[in-house]
Amino acid sequence: MSRQRLAKLAGIFAVVTLIGVAITYQVPFSWLTVQQKPEQAPPKVYDYYVVVDENTNEVLMYVPIVVNVGDELVSEQNKRYKIVKVEENYGYARFVEDLNLELYKKDGRN
Repeated sequence: MSRQRLAKLAGIFAVVTLIGVAITYQVPFSWLTVQQKPEQAPPKVYDYYVVVDENTNEVLMYVPIVVNVGDELVSEQNKRYKIVKVEENYGYARFVEDLNLELYKKDGRN
């Protein structure tokens, strides 16, 4: 009689375990999942960007391409600038150095 009772308990335990596994597999536990950050909207792209000197607000150039922090440019006066901030369609450039383009000319060419 003891063996029959033990077999019956083992069978009940097996059935309850299978039901528990089936429920766990079928029911999504949303409270256990990691919440993902909402996607950020891509920055607005403008038709043109105005690049200005960050100290004097002098307009250095208008460009029809997207301006990003870290971009560099050479002005008409052969001054090298680096973009340090972008707000809407304005890129603010910081002066880096004066360039001497004569150093890059090859002999016999103008």
